Amino acid sequence: MIKPSLFAALMAVSILAPAQNLSAPRALAPIQAAPGVSDPMDTGVMAAPSDAGSLRTWYAAQRRPGVVLYFERKLAQLPPGWRGASRLHIEDKRLVDGKESKRNVTVGVEHNVASEAPTSQFAALFQQSLQQEMKRQQLTVLDGSVLQRKHAGSGKGGDVEYASLNAAARFVFEVELLNLNGNWEMVGALKDIRSGALVATVNLPFDAIDSRSAMDRASRSLIARLLQANVG
Repeated sequence: MIKPSLFAALMAVSILAPAQNLSAPRALAPIQAAPGVSDPMDTGVMAAPSDAGSLRTWYAAQRRPGVVLYFERKLAQLPPGWRGASRLHIEDKRLVDGKESKRNVTVGVEHNVASEAPTSQFAALFQQSLQQEMKRQQLTVLDGSVLQRKHAGSGKGGDVEYASLNAAARFVFEVELLNLNGNWEMVGALKDIRSGALVATVNLPFDAIDSRSAMDRASRSLIARLLQANVG
């Protein structure tokens, strides 16, 4: 049982003590990104976007058909390649009923002039970097020049470049570097060889590519954007 003197002291303390007011917490202002910091979506810190409807999902459902990479060149801009550009002139002489007969025959000769197209070391390294990243992301990468040589060996003639791609691959991925008023941008277009449909387009602005590591970073970013593209 509490003594009267202790009870009176407790009551006095409760009267003199100030009432406590509980206020709601203030909302924090959003954090502003520092100048020069890239979009966090590019860093992989945030959760990856859903693959539903993406090229990655669609391509896997198509059983990963062949893709041929054209870096800094297009199908229509390639040299003629295995075409009948040169001619072989044959003069034939023979005796017919004791008389000499002559005839001239002109034969088209197919020859490969693809090696005459100038290819810089920069383009060769960048193309290799893109191909390696495409393979790493489980794209079925084919070599267009090998396909052309294989098809040309069959002796069918015609547009060997297109026929070889159409027979072995499904897509051409054309990538170009553009400089607009001093601003560099890499653009890519994935095209269906058989239907001519434009399946997906991607672009990647960048400051400079002055090393192999910079090429590899740009390749990873471009292929990632391609696989995330909506094809629905």
